Amino acid sequence: MKQFPVHAPPAGWRPAFPRCCAALLSALACTGVPAEEALSPILVTGEADESQAPWFDSDPDSPSTVYRVGREGIELFGGKGGSNPYSMISRLPAVQVHGTDAWGLVNQQGGNKGLRVRGEMATHGANGTVEGMPLNGPGPGPGYLFLLDAENIAGVSLAQGPVAPDRFSLYDSSGQLDTRILWPKAEAGGMVSLGVGEEDFRRRFVRLDTGQLASDTALFVSASKTGADKWRGSGQSPKRRDTFAMGLTQGLGALDMKFFAAHNEMSADNYKGLSYEQSKDQSLYDEIDYDESPTGKGAAALANWQGYNRQAFKTTAAFAEFDYALGADTHLVFKPFYSKEDGEYLYASGNVVRKWRIDQKTYGAIAELHTRLAGTGLTFGYGWVSSEPPAPATRWKDYTPNAAGGLTFSRWSMLADVDHRHDLHNLFAVAERDFGALNVKAGVRYVRDVLPSIKYYDPAGVGDLSYEDALDRSRGEVASRSVDSSTIEEWAPYLALRYRLSPLIELRASAGRNLGTPAFDSFHSPVVSGVSKQQLWSDSEMEVADGIDLAVRFNFARGYLEPLLFYTRYRNKGVSLYDPEYKASYTQNIADARRFGLVLAGGWEALPGLNLFGNLSWIRAEFEDDLQASANTTLETEGEQLPDVPRRMATLGAAWTHGRFTLSPVLHYMGRRYANVEHTQTMAAYSVTNLDLAYRVPVSRGRLQANLAVINLFDKRYIGFNNANETNNGSSFFPGAPRTLMAKLAYEF
Repeated sequence: MKQFPVHAPPAGWRPAFPRCCAALLSALACTGVPAEEALSPILVTGEADESQAPWFDSDPDSPSTVYRVGREGIELFGGKGGSNPYSMISRLPAVQVHGTDAWGLVNQQGGNKGLRVRGEMATHGANGTVEGMPLNGPGPGPGYLFLLDAENIAGVSLAQGPVAPDRFSLYDSSGQLDTRILWPKAEAGGMVSLGVGEEDFRRRFVRLDTGQLASDTALFVSASKTGADKWRGSGQSPKRRDTFAMGLTQGLGALDMKFFAAHNEMSADNYKGLSYEQSKDQSLYDEIDYDESPTGKGAAALANWQGYNRQAFKTTAAFAEFDYALGADTHLVFKPFYSKEDGEYLYASGNVVRKWRIDQKTYGAIAELHTRLAGTGLTFGYGWVSSEPPAPATRWKDYTPNAAGGLTFSRWSMLADVDHRHDLHNLFAVAERDFGALNVKAGVRYVRDVLPSIKYYDPAGVGDLSYEDALDRSRGEVASRSVDSSTIEEWAPYLALRYRLSPLIELRASAGRNLGTPAFDSFHSPVVSGVSKQQLWSDSEMEVADGIDLAVRFNFARGYLEPLLFYTRYRNKGVSLYDPEYKASYTQNIADARRFGLVLAGGWEALPGLNLFGNLSWIRAEFEDDLQASANTTLETEGEQLPDVPRRMATLGAAWTHGRFTLSPVLHYMGRRYANVEHTQTMAAYSVTNLDLAYRVPVSRGRLQANLAVINLFDKRYIGFNNANETNNGSSFFPGAPRTLMAKLAYEF
């Protein structure tokens, strides 16, 4: 099994810890090792790709902070549900991934899907890409998170701190997460697997590869089917998650082509969030959820039925990559992409049940020119992404529930039409060169963000019609609630240095500017007297994060140690403010903030067959000033830690390999967090331990692997996910899943 070296050591020098990590994760992996390969892996130095990355390490080719998780690491770090790239990076340094279930399959409604990087919340769709392409814009739906099966993923990488301009995403103030496809294999074969677990978890997966044909064509097709019951309350999450995917590669002389397409259909019952008071009573964690049948006499009680709180989506995506070699050192890359998301959320909103309809398309293209000039690598590129709201919402219908489980139409609470789509243009240039032991990478990108133009229509008197008919029957546009397109422009420079002081010591430093999401939800927030929607819209700005990373890497004969310091200053930081004077909450890009901390990662081969690994993080993220919510309202936020950001986090693990068995416990610690700016609502620190046991054996014409996993081994009760924001009107709190068992059997041939 090939592993990329973290550094280029002297000939013959082979650190023991990476060898043992390779042995551990070879035993854990379900795919990626040919049947005829010996069970004892060797370390081969050479050029790496995502599929060959070790289970976790910093990227040896990057002078800035980039972490990689390979296929073996996906098995160790990833959610057991077989999807969701967020779950695959959950144990990386300075990363929080808060899940609602044991499988990582719950799609939380809204833009917060539970990922924070160095304390910064990742707006869904803003920082994630597949093969460098953003398949969906910022939005509340599932997007690409549940579109890819883990068996079709070669690896994921997460850039933290200053992000290089050639790592394209819509916004990157919370890092940049890229997922790489496991393209068709050179040899014909396939994989089938079956996973089962508590709460009636079941997952089936199959993949077939044609191998490389005489025409230099290779193809794979795959399909999966997943379902599970909710661990609290009634219902299923997901009721179903059915995915089909195919990938094609084709060589035509100087032109290499790749094509990928996937389609996912999912439906699920929602989990109910707890109030702050309820979250402090652990005895309620198993009890509070939506009702199994309609009960109660009032509309609010009836709206608490599970049947009124659910979701369903269909997601389709396709993209291609054309790589044409213009010469030995020059090639041109063109990558078009398209995705469509169609579905809805149904959820209780006070005395009504709201239907949030989502029907959006995202498309665009990226063009890059790679060349070398006088020993310097040069990359020039342009990316364009066009997405359609929601972000913000455009279609809300309200219904009145009844005891029979039916819904009576009440009104359109949001009826809007997109007059101009959201377009983002990204132009960049990067140069990289080695000066002996010093590697220098520098670049700049220019971003032009054209916010959408949205017309709000007066829905008074409009009945339960289709969206198009409702627009025709409305009383016309409401100019005071409509917004015209607004353009934001920013420059983002970047500089990174890597110096190999010796074969065992490496220094890294990077500085640059990252950009964050504008405040889209100001469009559908409540009307505030004296503040027009156009004023809020025109005042929207991208978050600007200027940061620096300093790191050193020490390699030892039996391990490594990597400390890192970071510092970031923010302006135009988007905050959701609750104004008690107007009793309204709305988002503005008005805050100044700073973030700094220490990250320590390392690994050690304590004994032959026993490896220890982990990372520790200390983070300080605070507002620099009080927030002026309105002319008469000031929120005292200066120096306060941002909500949902712990001061301390840690991941500690061990792996013991004996023969064909590997036993791996991993403990994750989360420090105390606050749910509001005033720090009157706290979420207690907690630690969760997961245990994995793997057994792998070669069989006729392939390889068989069995896995047994215990999630939350000690049945810890804790609050995992919460929708915290910079307000004083509270949050919703979601308990983490209790102890859960699952088993998986996979056959690769």
